[in-house]
Amino acid sequence: MTGDVRALSAGQRAMWALHTIAPESATSNVVTAAIAAPALDTGILRAAVGAVRQRHDLLRSTFHAADPGPVRAVSPPGPGAVEVRDVGAVDDPRLLALVREVGAAPLRLAEDGPARIVLLRRPHDCALVVVVHHIATDGLSQWVLWRDLSEAYRTIHGGGTVDWAPLPAYDDFVAKERAMLDGPRGAELRAHWERTAAGATAATLPTDRPRPARRSYRGAAVSRPVPDRLAERVRARAASAGVTPFSVLLGVYEGLLYRYTGQAEFTIGCPVSLRRGRALREAVGLLVNLVVLRSSFTPATTFAEAFAAAQRQVSGGLAHAAYPFALVQPPGPDREPLVRATFTMLARQPGDTLSDGDHGFAGHHMRRLSMPWDEGQFDVAATVREGLDRSLSVELSYDTDLFDAPTVDRLLGHYLGLLGAACAAPDRPVSRASMVDEAERRALLALGSAV
Repeated sequence: MTGDVRALSAGQRAMWALHTIAPESATSNVVTAAIAAPALDTGILRAAVGAVRQRHDLLRSTFHAADPGPVRAVSPPGPGAVEVRDVGAVDDPRLLALVREVGAAPLRLAEDGPARIVLLRRPHDCALVVVVHHIATDGLSQWVLWRDLSEAYRTIHGGGTVDWAPLPAYDDFVAKERAMLDGPRGAELRAHWERTAAGATAATLPTDRPRPARRSYRGAAVSRPVPDRLAERVRARAASAGVTPFSVLLGVYEGLLYRYTGQAEFTIGCPVSLRRGRALREAVGLLVNLVVLRSSFTPATTFAEAFAAAQRQVSGGLAHAAYPFALVQPPGPDREPLVRATFTMLARQPGDTLSDGDHGFAGHHMRRLSMPWDEGQFDVAATVREGLDRSLSVELSYDTDLFDAPTVDRLLGHYLGLLGAACAAPDRPVSRASMVDEAERRALLALGSAV
Protein backbone atom coordinates (compact mmCIF):
# COMPACT_ATOMS: atom_id res chain seq x y z
CA MET A 1 0.00 0.00 0.00
CA THR A 2 1.42 3.37 -1.05
CA GLY A 3 0.20 6.94 -1.00
CA ASP A 4 -1.38 9.25 1.55
CA VAL A 5 -3.24 6.98 3.99
CA ARG A 6 -6.61 8.19 5.34
CA ALA A 7 -9.23 6.84 7.74
CA LEU A 8 -12.65 5.63 6.58
CA SER A 9 -16.09 6.63 7.82
CA ALA A 10 -18.27 4.05 9.56
CA GLY A 11 -20.37 3.72 6.42
CA GLN A 12 -17.25 3.12 4.32
CA ARG A 13 -16.01 0.48 6.74
CA ALA A 14 -19.35 -1.29 6.35
CA MET A 15 -19.03 -1.12 2.56
CA TRP A 16 -15.52 -2.55 2.83
CA ALA A 17 -16.86 -5.42 4.98
CA LEU A 18 -19.51 -6.17 2.34
CA HIS A 19 -16.81 -6.05 -0.36
CA THR A 20 -14.68 -8.58 1.51
CA ILE A 21 -17.68 -10.89 1.96
CA ALA A 22 -18.52 -10.82 -1.77
CA PRO A 23 -15.58 -9.33 -3.74
CA GLU A 24 -16.93 -10.60 -7.06
CA SER A 25 -20.33 -8.97 -6.59
CA ALA A 26 -21.33 -5.76 -8.36
CA THR A 27 -24.17 -5.05 -5.94
CA SER A 28 -22.40 -1.93 -4.60
CA ASN A 29 -21.68 -0.52 -8.06
CA VAL A 30 -23.50 2.77 -8.69
CA VAL A 31 -23.89 3.01 -12.45
CA THR A 32 -24.85 6.12 -14.42
CA ALA A 33 -24.68 6.49 -18.19
CA ALA A 34 -25.69 8.76 -21.04
CA ILE A 35 -25.55 8.67 -24.82
CA ALA A 36 -23.69 11.65 -26.32
CA ALA A 37 -24.17 12.77 -29.93
CA PRO A 38 -21.86 13.36 -31.62
CA ALA A 39 -19.28 11.15 -29.90
CA LEU A 40 -17.20 12.83 -27.20
CA ASP A 41 -13.56 13.75 -27.87
CA THR A 42 -11.54 11.14 -25.98
CA GLY A 43 -8.54 13.42 -25.33
CA ILE A 44 -10.72 16.15 -23.84
CA LEU A 45 -12.70 13.57 -21.88
CA ARG A 46 -9.55 12.09 -20.33
CA ALA A 47 -8.38 15.57 -19.32
CA ALA A 48 -11.80 16.32 -17.83
CA VAL A 49 -11.77 13.05 -15.89
CA GLY A 50 -8.30 13.95 -14.58
CA ALA A 51 -9.60 17.32 -13.37
CA VAL A 52 -12.53 15.66 -11.58
CA ARG A 53 -10.24 13.11 -9.93
CA GLN A 54 -7.99 15.93 -8.76
CA ARG A 55 -10.93 17.72 -7.16
CA HIS A 56 -12.45 14.64 -5.51
CA ASP A 57 -9.68 12.57 -3.94
CA LEU A 58 -11.94 9.62 -3.10
CA LEU A 59 -11.98 8.84 -6.82
CA ARG A 60 -8.18 8.43 -6.84
CA SER A 61 -8.05 6.31 -3.71
CA THR A 62 -7.51 2.62 -3.25
CA PHE A 63 -8.90 0.74 -0.25
CA HIS A 64 -7.01 -1.73 1.90
CA ALA A 65 -7.26 -3.93 4.98
CA ALA A 66 -5.14 -2.64 7.84
CA ASP A 67 -4.81 -2.80 11.62
CA PRO A 68 -7.03 -1.78 13.42
CA GLY A 69 -9.36 -1.24 10.45
CA PRO A 70 -9.52 -0.62 6.70
CA VAL A 71 -8.04 2.56 5.23
CA ARG A 72 -7.76 4.33 1.90
CA ALA A 73 -4.58 5.40 0.18
CA VAL A 74 -4.84 8.57 -1.93
CA SER A 75 -2.78 8.71 -5.13
CA PRO A 76 -1.40 11.98 -6.53
CA PRO A 77 -3.44 13.74 -9.24
CA GLY A 78 -2.81 12.51 -12.75
CA PRO A 79 -4.44 11.89 -16.11
CA GLY A 80 -7.90 10.37 -16.06
CA ALA A 81 -8.26 6.77 -17.12
CA VAL A 82 -10.99 6.27 -19.72
CA GLU A 83 -11.37 2.92 -21.43
CA VAL A 84 -12.56 3.31 -25.05
CA ARG A 85 -14.36 0.43 -26.74
CA ASP A 86 -15.42 0.69 -30.37
CA VAL A 87 -18.65 -1.29 -30.57
CA GLY A 88 -19.61 -0.65 -34.19
CA ALA A 89 -23.07 0.27 -35.41
CA VAL A 90 -25.01 -1.65 -32.75
CA ASP A 91 -28.62 -0.68 -32.11
CA ASP A 92 -29.80 0.94 -28.88
CA PRO A 93 -30.94 -2.29 -27.14
CA ARG A 94 -27.54 -3.88 -27.78
CA LEU A 95 -25.78 -0.71 -26.63
CA LEU A 96 -27.80 -0.74 -23.40
CA ALA A 97 -26.82 -4.38 -22.88
CA LEU A 98 -23.16 -3.44 -23.29
CA VAL A 99 -23.61 -0.60 -20.78
CA ARG A 100 -25.06 -3.07 -18.30
CA GLU A 101 -22.10 -5.39 -18.83
CA VAL A 102 -19.75 -2.53 -17.92
CA GLY A 103 -21.73 -1.87 -14.75
CA ALA A 104 -21.94 -5.55 -13.81
CA ALA A 105 -18.16 -6.06 -13.67
CA PRO A 106 -16.92 -5.89 -10.04
CA LEU A 107 -14.58 -3.09 -9.02
CA ARG A 108 -11.25 -4.10 -7.48
CA LEU A 109 -10.98 -1.56 -4.69
CA ALA A 110 -7.43 -2.42 -3.62
CA GLU A 111 -5.97 -2.57 -7.12
CA ASP A 112 -7.92 -0.11 -9.27
CA GLY A 113 -9.87 2.04 -6.84
CA PRO A 114 -13.58 2.79 -6.71
CA ALA A 115 -14.26 4.17 -10.21
CA ARG A 116 -14.42 2.90 -13.77
CA ILE A 117 -15.18 5.12 -16.78
CA VAL A 118 -15.84 3.51 -20.14
CA LEU A 119 -16.71 5.07 -23.50
CA LEU A 120 -18.68 2.77 -25.80
CA ARG A 121 -18.22 4.36 -29.21
CA ARG A 122 -20.49 3.97 -32.23
CA PRO A 123 -19.84 5.67 -35.60
CA HIS A 124 -21.95 8.76 -34.81
CA ASP A 125 -22.36 8.81 -31.03
CA CYS A 126 -21.19 7.09 -27.87
CA ALA A 127 -22.34 5.92 -24.44
CA LEU A 128 -20.38 7.31 -21.52
CA VAL A 129 -20.60 4.91 -18.56
CA VAL A 130 -19.52 5.97 -15.08
CA VAL A 131 -19.30 3.22 -12.46
CA VAL A 132 -18.42 4.17 -8.88
CA HIS A 133 -18.42 1.86 -5.89
CA HIS A 134 -20.81 2.93 -3.13
CA ILE A 135 -17.81 3.22 -0.79
CA ALA A 136 -16.99 6.48 -2.60
CA THR A 137 -20.34 7.84 -3.73
CA ASP A 138 -24.08 8.25 -3.20
CA GLY A 139 -27.00 9.53 -5.27
CA LEU A 140 -26.22 13.24 -4.97
CA SER A 141 -22.51 12.57 -5.47
CA GLN A 142 -23.28 11.08 -8.88
CA TRP A 143 -25.05 14.30 -9.86
CA VAL A 144 -22.06 16.36 -8.62
CA LEU A 145 -19.65 14.12 -10.51
CA TRP A 146 -21.50 14.50 -13.83
CA ARG A 147 -21.90 18.23 -13.33
CA ASP A 148 -18.18 18.66 -12.68
CA LEU A 149 -17.28 16.37 -15.56
CA SER A 150 -19.41 18.34 -18.00
CA GLU A 151 -18.06 21.66 -16.72
CA ALA A 152 -14.45 20.48 -17.07
CA TYR A 153 -15.14 19.12 -20.57
CA ARG A 154 -16.68 22.41 -21.66
CA THR A 155 -13.81 24.46 -20.21
CA ILE A 156 -11.08 22.33 -21.79
CA HIS A 157 -12.94 22.18 -25.11
CA GLY A 158 -12.95 25.99 -25.14
CA GLY A 159 -9.20 26.17 -24.54
CA GLY A 160 -9.45 27.13 -20.86
CA THR A 161 -7.97 25.72 -17.69
CA VAL A 162 -10.11 24.07 -15.04
CA ASP A 163 -9.68 26.10 -11.85
CA TRP A 164 -12.09 25.10 -9.11
CA ALA A 165 -12.17 26.48 -5.58
CA PRO A 166 -10.97 23.97 -2.96
CA LEU A 167 -13.63 21.79 -1.36
CA PRO A 168 -13.93 20.70 2.26
CA ALA A 169 -12.18 17.36 2.60
CA TYR A 170 -14.17 14.15 3.11
CA ASP A 171 -11.71 13.55 5.94
CA ASP A 172 -13.36 16.45 7.81
CA PHE A 173 -16.63 14.49 7.78
CA VAL A 174 -14.81 11.36 8.99
CA ALA A 175 -13.18 13.29 11.86
CA LYS A 176 -16.45 14.93 12.94
CA GLU A 177 -18.22 11.57 12.85
CA ARG A 178 -15.50 10.04 15.03
CA ALA A 179 -15.72 12.90 17.53
CA MET A 180 -19.52 12.57 17.67
CA LEU A 181 -19.34 8.83 18.28
CA ASP A 182 -16.82 9.28 21.08
CA GLY A 183 -18.86 11.98 22.82
CA PRO A 184 -22.17 12.27 24.69
CA ARG A 185 -24.17 12.78 21.49
CA GLY A 186 -22.96 9.42 20.23
CA ALA A 187 -24.13 7.73 23.42
CA GLU A 188 -27.53 9.43 23.13
CA LEU A 189 -27.97 8.34 19.51
CA ARG A 190 -26.82 4.80 20.26
CA ALA A 191 -29.43 4.51 23.01
CA HIS A 192 -32.16 5.72 20.63
CA TRP A 193 -31.37 3.11 17.99
CA GLU A 194 -30.99 0.35 20.58
CA ARG A 195 -34.55 1.14 21.71
CA THR A 196 -35.76 1.18 18.11
CA ALA A 197 -34.11 -2.16 17.30
CA ALA A 198 -35.13 -3.95 20.51
CA GLY A 199 -37.43 -6.84 19.62
CA ALA A 200 -37.81 -5.62 16.04
CA THR A 201 -38.36 -7.92 13.07
CA ALA A 202 -37.56 -6.95 9.49
CA ALA A 203 -40.39 -6.89 6.96
CA THR A 204 -39.94 -10.25 5.23
CA LEU A 205 -41.76 -10.85 1.97
CA PRO A 206 -42.74 -14.35 0.85
CA THR A 207 -40.11 -15.53 -1.64
CA ASP A 208 -40.11 -17.64 -4.78
CA ARG A 209 -37.28 -19.80 -3.45
CA PRO A 210 -35.90 -20.71 -0.02
CA ARG A 211 -33.38 -18.25 1.34
CA PRO A 212 -29.86 -19.59 0.62
CA ALA A 213 -27.44 -20.27 3.44
CA ARG A 214 -25.07 -17.69 1.96
CA ARG A 215 -26.14 -14.72 -0.16
CA SER A 216 -24.66 -14.22 -3.60
CA TYR A 217 -25.45 -10.46 -3.65
CA ARG A 218 -26.83 -10.72 -7.18
CA GLY A 219 -29.80 -8.64 -8.20
CA ALA A 220 -31.98 -7.16 -10.90
CA ALA A 221 -34.67 -4.49 -11.10
CA VAL A 222 -38.07 -3.71 -12.57
CA SER A 223 -39.55 -0.24 -12.98
CA ARG A 224 -42.75 1.49 -14.07
CA PRO A 225 -43.77 5.11 -14.54
CA VAL A 226 -46.39 6.49 -12.18
CA PRO A 227 -49.27 7.77 -14.33
CA ASP A 228 -49.16 11.58 -14.38
CA ARG A 229 -52.69 11.84 -13.03
CA LEU A 230 -51.82 9.59 -10.08
CA ALA A 231 -48.63 11.57 -9.39
CA GLU A 232 -50.69 14.75 -9.11
CA ARG A 233 -53.19 13.00 -6.85
CA VAL A 234 -50.31 11.97 -4.56
CA ARG A 235 -49.27 15.61 -4.21
CA ALA A 236 -52.84 16.78 -3.69
CA ARG A 237 -53.53 14.10 -1.09
CA ALA A 238 -50.30 14.98 0.76
CA ALA A 239 -51.30 18.64 0.87
CA SER A 240 -54.77 17.88 2.19
CA ALA A 241 -53.38 15.49 4.82
CA GLY A 242 -50.70 17.94 5.96
CA VAL A 243 -47.82 15.58 5.14
CA THR A 244 -45.14 15.41 2.46
CA PRO A 245 -45.61 13.47 -0.79
CA PHE A 246 -42.76 11.26 0.40
CA SER A 247 -44.81 10.31 3.47
CA VAL A 248 -47.77 9.33 1.27
CA LEU A 249 -45.52 7.19 -0.94
CA LEU A 250 -43.77 5.63 2.06
CA GLY A 251 -46.97 5.01 4.00
CA VAL A 252 -48.45 3.12 1.06
CA TYR A 253 -45.24 1.09 0.66
CA GLU A 254 -45.40 0.10 4.31
CA GLY A 255 -49.08 -0.77 3.81
CA LEU A 256 -48.10 -2.97 0.87
CA LEU A 257 -45.57 -4.82 3.03
CA TYR A 258 -48.22 -5.28 5.72
CA ARG A 259 -50.62 -6.74 3.17
CA TYR A 260 -48.00 -9.09 1.70
CA THR A 261 -46.34 -10.25 4.93
CA GLY A 262 -49.19 -10.19 7.45
CA GLN A 263 -46.71 -8.76 9.97
CA ALA A 264 -48.43 -6.37 12.37
CA GLU A 265 -45.09 -4.76 13.23
CA PHE A 266 -41.90 -4.62 11.17
CA THR A 267 -38.87 -2.56 10.26
CA ILE A 268 -37.63 -1.22 6.94
CA GLY A 269 -34.68 0.99 6.00
CA CYS A 270 -34.67 4.49 4.56
CA PRO A 271 -31.45 6.04 3.17
CA VAL A 272 -31.09 9.69 4.22
CA SER A 273 -28.52 12.35 3.41
CA LEU A 274 -25.86 13.40 5.90
CA ARG A 275 -25.05 16.60 4.00
CA ARG A 276 -25.92 19.03 6.76
CA GLY A 277 -25.17 22.67 5.89
CA ARG A 278 -23.41 24.00 2.81
CA ALA A 279 -19.96 22.53 3.38
CA LEU A 280 -20.61 19.05 1.97
CA ARG A 281 -23.08 19.91 -0.82
CA GLU A 282 -20.35 19.87 -3.47
CA ALA A 283 -18.51 16.80 -2.21
CA VAL A 284 -18.31 13.37 -3.84
CA GLY A 285 -18.39 10.67 -1.19
CA LEU A 286 -20.52 8.30 0.83
CA LEU A 287 -22.69 10.79 2.68
CA VAL A 288 -25.87 8.82 3.27
CA ASN A 289 -26.96 6.64 6.17
CA LEU A 290 -29.66 4.01 6.44
CA VAL A 291 -32.14 4.80 9.20
CA VAL A 292 -34.47 2.15 10.58
CA LEU A 293 -38.20 2.86 10.40
CA ARG A 294 -40.45 0.80 12.66
CA SER A 295 -44.03 0.47 11.49
CA SER A 296 -47.17 -1.12 12.92
CA PHE A 297 -50.59 -1.89 11.44
CA THR A 298 -53.89 -3.31 12.60
CA PRO A 299 -56.80 -4.38 10.40
CA ALA A 300 -58.39 -0.99 11.17
CA THR A 301 -55.38 1.19 10.25
CA THR A 302 -56.40 3.67 7.54
CA PHE A 303 -54.26 5.10 4.78
CA ALA A 304 -54.46 8.53 6.41
CA GLU A 305 -53.07 7.04 9.61
CA ALA A 306 -50.32 5.30 7.62
CA PHE A 307 -49.35 8.65 6.01
CA ALA A 308 -49.13 10.35 9.41
CA ALA A 309 -47.19 7.46 10.93
CA ALA A 310 -44.72 7.48 8.04
CA GLN A 311 -44.12 11.20 8.54
CA ARG A 312 -43.44 10.67 12.24
CA GLN A 313 -41.06 7.80 11.48
CA VAL A 314 -39.09 9.88 8.99
CA SER A 315 -38.93 12.90 11.30
CA GLY A 316 -37.63 10.74 14.12
CA GLY A 317 -35.16 9.02 11.85
CA LEU A 318 -33.78 12.30 10.51
CA ALA A 319 -33.30 13.64 14.04
CA HIS A 320 -31.07 10.66 14.85
CA ALA A 321 -29.58 9.97 11.41
CA ALA A 322 -25.99 10.83 12.30
CA TYR A 323 -25.47 7.50 14.08
CA PRO A 324 -24.19 5.00 11.48
CA PHE A 325 -26.46 2.08 10.68
CA ALA A 326 -23.33 -0.07 10.50
CA LEU A 327 -23.03 0.39 14.27
CA VAL A 328 -26.72 -0.31 14.87
CA GLN A 329 -26.23 -3.62 13.08
CA PRO A 330 -22.66 -4.44 11.97
CA PRO A 331 -22.48 -6.19 8.58
CA GLY A 332 -22.03 -9.94 8.55
CA PRO A 333 -23.25 -12.99 6.63
CA ASP A 334 -24.70 -14.83 9.65
CA ARG A 335 -26.73 -12.09 11.35
CA GLU A 336 -30.51 -11.88 11.18
CA PRO A 337 -30.89 -8.53 9.43
CA LEU A 338 -32.80 -5.63 10.89
CA VAL A 339 -33.61 -4.42 7.35
CA ARG A 340 -34.65 -6.55 4.38
CA ALA A 341 -36.64 -3.90 2.47
CA THR A 342 -35.86 -0.23 1.87
CA PHE A 343 -37.57 2.85 0.48
CA THR A 344 -36.12 6.08 -0.87
CA MET A 345 -36.90 8.93 -3.24
CA LEU A 346 -34.46 10.66 -5.59
CA ALA A 347 -35.28 14.10 -6.97
CA ARG A 348 -33.63 15.30 -10.17
CA GLN A 349 -31.39 18.27 -9.56
CA PRO A 350 -31.61 21.55 -11.54
CA GLY A 351 -28.91 21.59 -14.22
CA ASP A 352 -28.81 17.78 -14.33
CA THR A 353 -26.45 16.86 -17.19
CA LEU A 354 -28.05 13.45 -17.47
CA SER A 355 -31.35 14.91 -18.65
CA ASP A 356 -32.35 14.82 -22.29
CA GLY A 357 -31.10 17.86 -24.15
CA ASP A 358 -28.04 19.95 -24.90
CA HIS A 359 -26.00 20.51 -21.79
CA GLY A 360 -22.49 21.27 -20.65
CA PHE A 361 -20.62 18.75 -22.78
CA ALA A 362 -19.75 21.51 -25.26
CA GLY A 363 -22.84 21.21 -27.42
CA HIS A 364 -23.22 17.45 -27.36
CA HIS A 365 -26.77 16.18 -27.05
CA MET A 366 -26.97 14.02 -23.91
CA ARG A 367 -29.61 11.33 -23.47
CA ARG A 368 -29.73 9.73 -20.06
CA LEU A 369 -29.94 5.95 -19.76
CA SER A 370 -31.96 4.61 -16.86
CA MET A 371 -29.75 2.39 -14.71
CA PRO A 372 -30.87 0.64 -11.50
CA TRP A 373 -28.83 0.92 -8.28
CA ASP A 374 -28.33 -1.32 -5.25
CA GLU A 375 -29.53 -4.50 -6.94
CA GLY A 376 -29.21 -7.43 -4.55
CA GLN A 377 -28.19 -5.50 -1.42
CA PHE A 378 -31.62 -6.11 0.12
CA ASP A 379 -34.53 -8.45 -0.54
CA VAL A 380 -36.34 -5.50 -2.15
CA ALA A 381 -35.29 -1.86 -2.47
CA ALA A 382 -37.88 0.66 -3.70
CA THR A 383 -36.73 3.89 -5.31
CA VAL A 384 -39.11 6.64 -6.44
CA ARG A 385 -37.48 8.95 -8.99
CA GLU A 386 -38.82 12.44 -9.60
CA GLY A 387 -38.10 14.23 -12.86
CA LEU A 388 -37.68 17.94 -13.42
CA ASP A 389 -41.09 17.81 -15.12
CA ARG A 390 -42.57 16.45 -11.83
CA SER A 391 -43.05 12.99 -13.33
CA LEU A 392 -42.57 10.02 -11.02
CA SER A 393 -41.35 6.50 -11.62
CA VAL A 394 -40.90 3.58 -9.24
CA GLU A 395 -38.08 1.05 -9.41
CA LEU A 396 -37.91 -2.15 -7.37
CA SER A 397 -34.45 -3.69 -7.12
CA TYR A 398 -34.46 -7.23 -5.78
CA ASP A 399 -32.35 -10.20 -4.78
CA THR A 400 -32.41 -12.72 -7.62
CA ASP A 401 -31.59 -15.54 -5.19
CA LEU A 402 -35.08 -15.02 -3.78
CA PHE A 403 -37.37 -13.59 -6.45
CA ASP A 404 -38.25 -13.92 -10.10
CA ALA A 405 -38.93 -10.85 -12.22
CA PRO A 406 -42.69 -11.54 -12.68
CA THR A 407 -43.14 -11.69 -8.89
CA VAL A 408 -41.49 -8.34 -8.34
CA ASP A 409 -43.30 -6.77 -11.29
CA ARG A 410 -46.60 -7.92 -9.78
CA LEU A 411 -45.51 -6.45 -6.42
CA LEU A 412 -44.83 -3.14 -8.18
CA GLY A 413 -48.22 -3.25 -9.87
CA HIS A 414 -49.88 -3.84 -6.52
CA TYR A 415 -48.00 -0.89 -5.05
CA LEU A 416 -49.34 1.40 -7.76
CA GLY A 417 -52.83 -0.04 -7.28
CA LEU A 418 -52.67 0.54 -3.55
CA LEU A 419 -51.32 4.06 -4.12
CA GLY A 420 -54.34 4.87 -6.27
CA ALA A 421 -56.71 3.43 -3.65
CA ALA A 422 -55.01 5.45 -0.89
CA CYS A 423 -55.34 8.71 -2.81
CA ALA A 424 -58.96 8.02 -3.68
CA ALA A 425 -60.10 7.01 -0.18
CA PRO A 426 -57.56 7.87 2.54
CA ASP A 427 -59.99 6.97 5.34
CA ARG A 428 -60.33 3.40 4.07
CA PRO A 429 -58.51 0.70 6.08
CA VAL A 430 -55.35 -0.49 4.34
CA SER A 431 -56.43 -4.08 4.91
CA ARG A 432 -59.62 -3.65 2.87
CA ALA A 433 -58.30 -1.81 -0.20
CA SER A 434 -57.97 -3.56 -3.53
CA MET A 435 -54.44 -3.82 -4.93
CA VAL A 436 -55.25 -5.25 -8.35
CA ASP A 437 -55.84 -3.20 -11.49
CA GLU A 438 -58.56 -3.89 -14.04
CA ALA A 439 -56.35 -6.10 -16.23
CA GLU A 440 -55.33 -8.33 -13.31
CA ARG A 441 -58.94 -8.45 -12.08
CA ARG A 442 -60.10 -9.70 -15.49
CA ALA A 443 -57.31 -12.29 -15.54
CA LEU A 444 -58.28 -13.56 -12.10
CA LEU A 445 -61.95 -13.77 -13.08
CA ALA A 446 -61.03 -15.64 -16.25
CA LEU A 447 -58.90 -18.06 -14.24
CA GLY A 448 -61.78 -18.66 -11.84
CA SER A 449 -64.27 -19.29 -14.62
CA ALA A 450 -61.95 -21.85 -16.20
CA VAL A 451 -61.87 -24.04 -13.09
